[in-house]
Amino acid sequence: MPETKAGGFAPVRVARASALVEAVARACFSLGALLGALCSPVSAQSGGQPGQFLSYGVGGRALAMGGAYYGISDDASAAYWNPAGLAQVQRKELTTMQATLFQQTKLTYLSYAHPTKGGSTFALSMTQLANTGFEKVDVIYNPNTNEPKTVTANGSFNDAQQAMSLSWAKGVTETMLFGMSVKQVTRKLAGSSDNFKSLDLGTMKTMGASYRLGLGIQNVFAMRTGDTDDKLPVTIKLGNSLRLFKERLTLSADINKVLNGDVDMRFGGEYWIARWFAFRFGLLGLPRIQETDFGFGLNFKSFSLDIAQGIHDLGSSTRFSLSIRFGQSRTDRSTGQVKNFIKQGMEAFQEGNFALAAQKFNQAQDAAPGNKQVATMIARLNNVTGFLPQATGGEESQTFVRKGAIAYVDGRDLKVAVNSLRYAFNKNPRDEKLLGLLNMIEKEAGVADVTRRLEGPEQFTWIDQKVFDARQAVYDGHYDSAVRRSQDVLDLEPNNVTALEIMGSAFFLMEQKDKAMAVWRRVLELDPSNRAVREFMQSVSP
Repeated sequence: MPETKAGGFAPVRVARASALVEAVARACFSLGALLGALCSPVSAQSGGQPGQFLSYGVGGRALAMGGAYYGISDDASAAYWNPAGLAQVQRKELTTMQATLFQQTKLTYLSYAHPTKGGSTFALSMTQLANTGFEKVDVIYNPNTNEPKTVTANGSFNDAQQAMSLSWAKGVTETMLFGMSVKQVTRKLAGSSDNFKSLDLGTMKTMGASYRLGLGIQNVFAMRTGDTDDKLPVTIKLGNSLRLFKERLTLSADINKVLNGDVDMRFGGEYWIARWFAFRFGLLGLPRIQETDFGFGLNFKSFSLDIAQGIHDLGSSTRFSLSIRFGQSRTDRSTGQVKNFIKQGMEAFQEGNFALAAQKFNQAQDAAPGNKQVATMIARLNNVTGFLPQATGGEESQTFVRKGAIAYVDGRDLKVAVNSLRYAFNKNPRDEKLLGLLNMIEKEAGVADVTRRLEGPEQFTWIDQKVFDARQAVYDGHYDSAVRRSQDVLDLEPNNVTALEIMGSAFFLMEQKDKAMAVWRRVLELDPSNRAVREFMQSVSP
């Protein structure tokens, strides 16, 4: 025990732990104030809470826009801002940032985003704040005045805070994205430590061609272990972004509300002066401005360099970040998959295996859920299989059924589909299911005269029926109808002499003599012995 002197002064050696706590408290208070000013300050009521370093912001692009990034979040840093935004990442992407906030204090961020074939995006990220060189002291107090008598250095200690997160995102509709992040936050201060596990949820909605709305909750669920009773603050986040002038200008505004805390508002903008150079600006802490930000970005193919400069009460701070994108883009990969599945489906069609074709088209739709072309092809395939489940035979009629089905599902030329199925029906005029499919496609193609059941003799084919109808149309004075029906025959049998004769007669009766003579000359090329046509041409020639 220390010696007691006559004056009654009895110096007391305070336990090292008590001195350490007091020193740490002072250090943390000062550190919190400095970090709040140098990085991304938030409301006073949220200061000192665990995970506070996660509010400082990451990424030179986002920080140059004042941290108003929740409604944008279209790169690997979305794992930090709004996990739903990861669904916008098209290629594998690695983003890193390191900032020296002040002497012996560094903020480091690293994130890797990995888009998958199924349309999801996963990301692994780390945010780390490292403070080194805090002095550890022993203090002896005067028990009467409670004032320090002696302060003795006793080494140093460090403060380390880190958050590891695993994020996932996917587009649930063409305009809605959803994402989540599971985080583990650790704090180590001298001999004390604690751990927090939490869940963040985020959404992003595209409205129109240029507006996006982000909404989410951070730390919606949390678990704690360690030496303290601290809790991660539940924070509601709302972000907006608007793209103008062909997406060269982006304006954004965020509102963050900590439960039982103040509201934090941010505003930012980005303007791409050239395809490779952008200027950015932002304000943090509206309506009372706490920090003014600006910066620029350089984009070189697969590399991006972003720089942010923040001006605040304690001076200014500069932050750099680098992003690298590699691998095939999700769009290109998805397009390639869709084309491959469609190709396999078409091959199955050519073999008449409509069931396998349906399977391949459904796989194409799974690869690109928002692909309207694939959805249309599947609907048309279902129409075909509703009438004809298969057409695998080697007969000529089956070959033309397959050709017509392929043309119909492909959708680029319905006339080919109609003509092919008409020819197949001509070969098999009593096939009611084939006629039903043909009529459906004719109506979709806008054909005026749909094919009907044969009304002539039993041996009539579809071609015979059309020739009969064309001749009857001439007798009835419906010359334009006669031309159309003759053309229907010629689409399938270009050298059908009877159809050419009827068409020539119809043109002649419509007083289109030049067309009539051209058609009849074609008749004589095919049938030089046709005396009736030759003599009539001579009689009407000048």
